[in-house]
Amino acid sequence: MCKKVVNHKTVPMLTYWTSRYVLVLLLSLLVLAIISGIWIRFNAYEHIYNLLEMRAEQLAGMYDRETQEIVFPARQQGEIESNRYKFTSSFSEVVQIAGRSGKVQTYKKEKPVNEISVLYEISAQHQEVLDGRTIHEKFEVDGQTWLRVGVPIYQDGTAGWALYVSLPARNMLQQISRLYGSLALVTVTILIAGWLVLYFLSRGLTRPLRQVATAAQDIAGGKYDPALPEQVKERELQQLIVSFSDMAKQLKQLEQLRTDLLAGVSHELRTPITSIRGMIQAVQSKVVTGSEAEEFLKITLNEAKRLQLMVEELLDFSSFEAGAAPIRQETVDLSRLVAEVVRQLGSSPEFLNLRFAANLPAEQVWVKGDAGRLRQIIINLFNNSQRASATAIRIDLSTEAGQVIIDVWDNGRGIALKDQPYVFERFYRGLPAKKKGLGLGLTLSRLLARAHGGDLSLRSTGAEGTVFRLYLPGSFPGQET
Repeated sequence: MCKKVVNHKTVPMLTYWTSRYVLVLLLSLLVLAIISGIWIRFNAYEHIYNLLEMRAEQLAGMYDRETQEIVFPARQQGEIESNRYKFTSSFSEVVQIAGRSGKVQTYKKEKPVNEISVLYEISAQHQEVLDGRTIHEKFEVDGQTWLRVGVPIYQDGTAGWALYVSLPARNMLQQISRLYGSLALVTVTILIAGWLVLYFLSRGLTRPLRQVATAAQDIAGGKYDPALPEQVKERELQQLIVSFSDMAKQLKQLEQLRTDLLAGVSHELRTPITSIRGMIQAVQSKVVTGSEAEEFLKITLNEAKRLQLMVEELLDFSSFEAGAAPIRQETVDLSRLVAEVVRQLGSSPEFLNLRFAANLPAEQVWVKGDAGRLRQIIINLFNNSQRASATAIRIDLSTEAGQVIIDVWDNGRGIALKDQPYVFERFYRGLPAKKKGLGLGLTLSRLLARAHGGDLSLRSTGAEGTVFRLYLPGSFPGQET
C-alpha cells in the first residue's frame, strides 16, 4: 500500500506555530517600541526643559542687579562641576537677559555677544515672565529647532528682568537617536531570544506529535508496528501515545483476524461445493451405483442444504446490516414461542444428544416483534451451544422493569478470554479454527435483537459453561400491548 499524498499545501507544525509566534511577538514589540519612542521623546523634551529651567535659575542667582550683568564664578583647577552644569555647558547654550525696557543682553558660552538673529530676539512671552511665570517654548531658527526656558529675576520682590536659556534641539535629538538605537537593539534581542525559546520548546513539544504522525502514515501503509516515543512528560501527549499504541495493536489484531476469517469463510463455502461436485461426478460416471449411489445423492442433498443455509445467512446479514430487511410488528406470546422452539429442536436428529430445560412463567409474556426473527435468534443461540460441545441447554424466561429477559445457558466449553471481545464480530468463529459455519450467527442475532429495540450480550462464560442474555422490550404478563 502506498502512502496518500496530501493535495492541499501544508507546512510543518513547528514552522506554522513559530512563524505565527514571531509575527505576534514582532507586532507586540513594534507597538511597545512605538509607544516607548513617543514616551522617550516626550520625556526627553520635558527633561531638557527641566534642566534648562534649573540652569536658568542658577544663572538668575548669578545676576548682579547693580551692574546688570551675569557674574560667572571662576573655575579653579580640579573643581568638580555638577552634572546639570556639565550637561548644559556642553551644548552651546545661549543666555538672554531682558528688562522691562526691552533691552536684551545675550551671552553665548558665558561671553556677551551682539548678534542680529531671531535667536537673539526677545521672546513673545516676555511679559508673562515679567509677571512671575516660568515659560517653556520651542521655535525655529534657520531650519533648526531650539528650546528655550524663561524665568523671572526678582528685585525687592518684583520681577524686573527675564532670563532666558536656549539650546539647539539637534543636540538633544542626537541623544534621543542613541536611545532609539538602544531601544531597537533591545527589541531585536528580545525578538530573537523569544523566537529561540519558542523554537526549542515547540520542537520538544511537536517531536512526539511528528512521531505519531509518522506512525499514522506507517499504519495507513499497512505497517502495524510503528515506532512511538516511550515516555513523555506531558500528560495529554502520553495519553495520546498510549491510545495510539493500543489502536495500532488492535488494528494489527483485527487485520490478522480479517485475513484468517476470510480464509476460513472461503474454505467453509468451498468445502460443500467441492463435495457436491465430486459426489455428482461419481454418480454420473457410474463409479458408484445402486444403494451407494443413493447414499451419495443423499449426502449431496444435505451439503446443498448446508450451502443454502450459509448463503441465506449471508443474505440475511447483508440485508439487516444495510437496513433493507423490515421487521414485522405483531404481538407475540414469547412463552409459547420458546416452548415451541425447545420442542422442535428437542426432536431434531441434530440435537438428540442434548438435554433441554425451559423455565417459563405460568402466565403469558407478550412482546411486539417478528415471530420468525425471534425464533431465529433463539435457534442461533442453541446452534452456538451445540458447536461448543454442550450436552445440556437451559433457557430461562423472565420479566423485569418492563423488559423481557431470556437467558440461554449451556455446559459446553467456555469462550477463551482473548476471544470474548470478538464473539459478536462478523465472520468470527473463534477457536478451534476448524469450527463449521460462517461466524455470522451471533452477529446476526444481535442485529435482530437491536432491530426489535433490545440487545444481545454475553453475560458469563467459563469452565462451567456460557450464558447469553437477550433483552426485549415487553409488557406486563398477561396483557397484550
